[in-house]
Amino acid sequence: MRRGLLESLALEGTALTLTFAPTLPVNARTLAAAAAIRVFFRYKVIDRVSIVTGADKVSLSREEVEHLLRSENLARLDGMQRWRHAVARVAAGLPTPEGERPC
Repeated sequence: MRRGLLESLALEGTALTLTFAPTLPVNARTLAAAAAIRVFFRYKVIDRVSIVTGADKVSLSREEVEHLLRSENLARLDGMQRWRHAVARVAAGLPTPEGERPC
């Protein structure tokens, strides 16, 4: 990731909030999915990850990510192809801008 994109991070209890520059070279939903998977795998104490970009905020709980991954185990996402598939699955399950979750 390029320098200057991450503006701040905050840890409140078991929730991690990452604030990024309003203009990102990646989709915020994809970034939220990737960050949540990585954080939940590495830090068992974190229960929620939120990504803020400008006026947009995407928040994911550990339970939501585990549900969206279904049978995928976070510890087994070692291959790049499995990782991309997992990120795409979680990003696809995030709420739409209108707030509705896909089926």
